[in-house]
Amino acid sequence: MKTCVVAFSGGLDTSFLVPFVREKYGFKKVVTCTVNTGGFSDEELKNIASRSKEVGADEHVAFNETDNFYKDILKFLIFGNVTRDGYPLCVGSERLIQGRTASLFAKKIGAALVHGSTGAGNDQYRFDLVARVLGVDCLAPIREFEVSRDFSTGYLKDRGINVPQKNTSYSYNVGLWGVSIGGKETLVSDGIIPDFAWYSADRINPKEEVKLKIRFEQGEPVVCDSVSGPVQVIKYLSETGFKQGVGRGYHVGTSIPGKKGRLAYEAPAAEIIYAAHRTLEKHVLTQTQIHLKKIISDELGRLIHEAYFFDPVVKDIQAYLKSSQERVSGEVTVTLSPYRISSVQVQSEFDLLTVGGATYGEGATTYSGSDAAGASRLHGFEQELFWSRGVKQAL
Repeated sequence: MKTCVVAFSGGLDTSFLVPFVREKYGFKKVVTCTVNTGGFSDEELKNIASRSKEVGADEHVAFNETDNFYKDILKFLIFGNVTRDGYPLCVGSERLIQGRTASLFAKKIGAALVHGSTGAGNDQYRFDLVARVLGVDCLAPIREFEVSRDFSTGYLKDRGINVPQKNTSYSYNVGLWGVSIGGKETLVSDGIIPDFAWYSADRINPKEEVKLKIRFEQGEPVVCDSVSGPVQVIKYLSETGFKQGVGRGYHVGTSIPGKKGRLAYEAPAAEIIYAAHRTLEKHVLTQTQIHLKKIISDELGRLIHEAYFFDPVVKDIQAYLKSSQERVSGEVTVTLSPYRISSVQVQSEFDLLTVGGATYGEGATTYSGSDAAGASRLHGFEQELFWSRGVKQAL
């Protein structure tokens, strides 16, 4: 195979790959490929294209997959209020779409896929998975040769390629759904990153109160204030939430290789949408629906996080979640105070709270007091029978 496609972000690792794969593997043509799933601005995409040329790529291509990321993954995360133990899967979920697009492009032009993952993290599984499912040869030179960042820097400099000097104390993975942050404080169990290290540090300008009106149609956030379309709503909520300092948190979890990892994150759109969507569901779904959705949504979070995206069970879960959203429509007012969501209010034609027949804690018109007494007796009848036999233990 004479051609390879390098999944390219323009950073140190992927910049290193361009000359390295040409020299080490003998590729005649090296094409860089950037897949934007909502985390790159137009200016950043322009700079990435320039960097590709600077490091010696023969060709650079860019794909905008933001809408497909929403349609194929993010929409279902919203349907299920999906997190990984509280972490809203900010950037990792995007890698699956990026890997799919880069792999399909490599397959189309008869090339191998090259990615910059190490052997220590989760992204290697996401890129490898998609490539293998699609039948594309996949190489990970940094993992294969255990390349350090110092080696990459020296390698580029030896070939006359500029390596921009920048503050590397903190790393930021920016995506449509949020930002993950790594630094020396996240390498220990009790570290707290300083205020200046938050991604929103230069954006934050909290007001005493900000009210947002979000319209959901069958589970999708379709309008917020004057902004329409789910992707645009997400972007609008991100910027609004960053200014208020909403969506900050820390996550500790076990990586797929088995090592614990810790990171800080900012996901204001996820926090706001989940708060609004979850509250709307509490009003319009039955308790049994809510209970089952939690179980299924937890499993979807695990499958997405651990690169089981092409397991057929994911489609089964997505079909269930879509069905569960039939009545999840209405307008939700979310009030943001500095650094927190202070209230959530719901208006929906499917609201079960406002249905007549009974008022919680007050009384009922559709059943009598004796009906309630009999139902209460039967509710605990089996427990009563159990404790009636033998010596009763202290309850």
